[in-house]
Amino acid sequence: MKRIATFLFAFLIAASLTMAAQEPATKEQTAGDKKVQKAEKKEAKAAEKGKTMSLTGWVKDQAGKTVFINDKDKQAWNIENMDAVKGHEGHHVRIKAKLNETDHSVNVEKISMLRKAKQTGKEQKAEEKK
Repeated sequence: MKRIATFLFAFLIAASLTMAAQEPATKEQTAGDKKVQKAEKKEAKAAEKGKTMSLTGWVKDQAGKTVFINDKDKQAWNIENMDAVKGHEGHHVRIKAKLNETDHSVNVEKISMLRKAKQTGKEQKAEEKK
């Protein structure tokens, strides 16, 4: 009798784990995807119209090139005018720039560093180590 009870208990645990693994995505995951899609649509519209757009993100070096990584959709944008971001490599910044969707680049018109309070804890620690 103990064997049957143990077997049934193990079966119930295994069945509940498999059902939990097959649940659809949570609302948080789909909400995050919607935010990314909305940000990409907004960027595409601004690029089409040639408008200046305000973006927040990081200026980083990737494969020997300085790029801007947008906070919302985590896309890397090539920077057309490197002299505008000189000295901001590795910093969290807000830029006003014109987007070029054809070659996925930005032409930075204005750049300002964000306060440390706007950065996540992991990013603050990484910056303090430097």
